[in-house]
Amino acid sequence: MPQKKPPWVHMPLAMKVYALVVVSYFLITGGIIYDVIVEPPSVGSMTDEHGHQRPVAFLAYRVNGQYIMEGLASSFLFTMRGLGFIILDGLNAPNIPKLNRFLLLFIGFGCVLLSFFMARVFMRMKLLGYLMG
Repeated sequence: MPQKKPPWVHMPLAMKVYALVVVSYFLITGGIIYDVIVEPPSVGSMTDEHGHQRPVAFLAYRVNGQYIMEGLASSFLFTMRGLGFIILDGLNAPNIPKLNRFLLLFIGFGCVLLSFFMARVFMRMKLLGYLMG
């Protein structure tokens, strides 16, 4: 005898599932598990040559450690890159006007390239001289 499902169970909307996946991707790539376990500060501080404390967003010389703001910034870049690829994938639809297709192509490539080069800048800030030759 087949079981009936309860009347309150229904298929979730596609955009709700997509939003849940994007938010969870943002949190996981931002290092939420690391932040909960290690409890790092949101930003660090560094003493300059005059003896003044100044805030630092990147934990230098430690690839396996991060401040909370560093994780959120890099997570934003990873999410932006993923959304850029999703935009580029959406260009295959047959009924997109030529101007919209060109704008979406520009936005998609812009997201992917900007996030790629900003991630390289972040790594150079984290590991001084990274990929400098």
